[in-house]
Amino acid sequence: MRFVLALALALLTPVLRAQQAPWNEVKTDPSAMSFSKVTPSTLERQSIIKLLKSRKVAVWECETDDKKGEWLDGLIFEDIPVSPEHRILLVEAGAGCARGGQGSNGAMWLVQLDGPNPAVLASPDHGFNGWVFSVQSSASHGYKDLVLGWHMGASEAGLNYLRFNGKWYEPIGSATLTTDENDHSTITPNPPST
Repeated sequence: MRFVLALALALLTPVLRAQQAPWNEVKTDPSAMSFSKVTPSTLERQSIIKLLKSRKVAVWECETDDKKGEWLDGLIFEDIPVSPEHRILLVEAGAGCARGGQGSNGAMWLVQLDGPNPAVLASPDHGFNGWVFSVQSSASHGYKDLVLGWHMGASEAGLNYLRFNGKWYEPIGSATLTTDENDHSTITPNPPST
């Protein structure tokens, strides 16, 4: 029986370490996380809006709630430091159908502006929703890892860890951020989905 338990523990240890690994460097207090708002040129803005419209993916309930596409009028543009080689904008949905009622959770896109044609690196159809919790120092394919937050209540938020795979950002793990009454926060990784 001891052999079976030891074997099970030996087999589970690498899985548990891999599950914890991306979260080891994530700080629980991202209060200093802010990005510079920018005003894209008229041509850049038109190109970005055209790109977002061309994606045949539902953005929250906007296709039924906002048939005129007014949610595109309130977009927020910010520089986000994820690549030293490329200009990347964080594009966030403004008030309306693509943002939660309290304003914290919303649809977002990462748009790379190199040359005349912007490219989407992350979007709501790949789970890019909520708010940017942190930009990590670790990188893949020249782009820094990101952690997104999703407010679930006053003392709890869901976290998603995203890594660039060479084409776009994809989730590689999730966790729960819990804050107690003394403002001490802990990150608890969720078990890997099967």
